[in-house]
Amino acid sequence: MEEFLVIRIRQLERRDKDIKKAAIFLQRIRTVSKNNFNNTHRLRNDEFKIKDIILIFDFTTTINISTFKKLNYRWTRSHRITKSNPLKEIYKISELDSAVLRGTYADNRLKHFHVTIILNVFSRYRASAPSDSRDNNIVNFADAF
Repeated sequence: MEEFLVIRIRQLERRDKDIKKAAIFLQRIRTVSKNNFNNTHRLRNDEFKIKDIILIFDFTTTINISTFKKLNYRWTRSHRITKSNPLKEIYKISELDSAVLRGTYADNRLKHFHVTIILNVFSRYRASAPSDSRDNNIVNFADAF
């Protein structure tokens, strides 16, 4: 019986040291896990530069949950970045006609605007589309079927 009492006294004496040791271990494991996650998952890879053409997310459309407007487009028309603060990840935006918008916009409200060429797939005739190559005879997708 005295042996158990002695063991319990030793446990109580080492308690503070064990708690500190466990806290250090837990902090190290969390840091390793965080670094591992950051190395394997890239959550946001957008780095915006001045004169980039971007779209702005419209948060007011997320508030409206009616079925009529549920599938409406939530990104506003294209804009251009005029000033940037990469440290704070905030940007000053202007419209394409150089009219500067009031306020600044956070990084998470912006995304790059990618230009695409849309061909008329319903027409069975050859369609010309703007391109950098000298070949202006672009065959439509509908010709392949």
